[in-house]
Amino acid sequence: MTELERVLRPLLTDATVTELAASFVDDPKVTRWWTEPVGYAFGTPTTVGALRLKAATATEAGDVEWSLFVKAIWSVRHWPLVHALPLAVREGALASDFWRFEADVYATDLTEALPDGLRLPFVHRVVDLGDEQIAMILEDVATLDDPDLWDTVRFAKAAELLGRASARLTERDALPVQSRTPAGPLAVFYDTYLVPLILPALQSDDLWAHPLLKSADAILRTDLTELASRLPAVLDRLAQLPQVMAHGDASPQNLLIPADQPDSFVAIDWSFGGLSPAGEDLAQLLLGLAHAGHLELSELTTLRPILVSAFADGLGAEGRDHREADIEYAMDGGLLFRSAFTALPLVRLQEPLTDELAETFRTRLAMTRYLVDQALAIPR
Repeated sequence: MTELERVLRPLLTDATVTELAASFVDDPKVTRWWTEPVGYAFGTPTTVGALRLKAATATEAGDVEWSLFVKAIWSVRHWPLVHALPLAVREGALASDFWRFEADVYATDLTEALPDGLRLPFVHRVVDLGDEQIAMILEDVATLDDPDLWDTVRFAKAAELLGRASARLTERDALPVQSRTPAGPLAVFYDTYLVPLILPALQSDDLWAHPLLKSADAILRTDLTELASRLPAVLDRLAQLPQVMAHGDASPQNLLIPADQPDSFVAIDWSFGGLSPAGEDLAQLLLGLAHAGHLELSELTTLRPILVSAFADGLGAEGRDHREADIEYAMDGGLLFRSAFTALPLVRLQEPLTDELAETFRTRLAMTRYLVDQALAIPR
């Protein structure tokens, strides 16, 4: 039994499924139900995992099948690596309820705070499972998943809507209260992930001697070390920029394109949301498809100014004027903290060497080089 199955076992019962079926048919008679794994690697310590709950309900016309998306989160105290955190960071993380931020987003009515064209998935239930564990039962959005749909027009539309959403969420103070520290989500990522785990790993001689990393350019390690030394100053600068309430992880993968309204987006995975420098949301919007291998790095140069301009337009449409230079700094700061040190999939270095793995590291080394060059150009 997986951790996810163990956590969700008290919730996924015949009685619960029958109750949920009432959202789809009157007087439901569930003939069968099952779960299917979600093929997505969640990277946050507070995410247990997700699955699809599927069922068939009897009607006079025959069985009607339906599906829901179920995601479970938990306190960082359940995270297997929590004891690797420095003592002060660990105590702060254990005392914080930021782990439940996404569940609180879904329990909050953001309908009026989001612009037309951007919405949340329909929320069926947010269930407290006890022991600081929560399940979110959400609409399983029928989507158009073709990465080719993300042309420059769609990217610009997404950036504009993110700008409008940030302005509206901020004006209405609409997000949950856990994150009110400027650049707070990036600071948490820095303190709880980069400092204790990633930055020390990148200083290992054995790491860089691995066959998959021997093809790295001669100064990549040196550049990463230099950038690590700049992180506190960049974080301080990011905290001084104009702040807005943001989604926090607005990659194309988290901006679903619904099949019934393909000119709109459904924003999922709010676990990194909070108060952020205006424009930081653009970091993952820019990089998400390239990280998944669906966009060439060379295309990012063209996209950068398009996203910055569209985001600024979205803010302006809601009455907030921000300098594009500040928005671009926030985007590059987000890329530095969230991606420059983590683009290399270090957890895969223990796998048997295959052509696929070698190709993955080749492309991720190129991505890391791109991100490092962008970060080195950030004004000091």
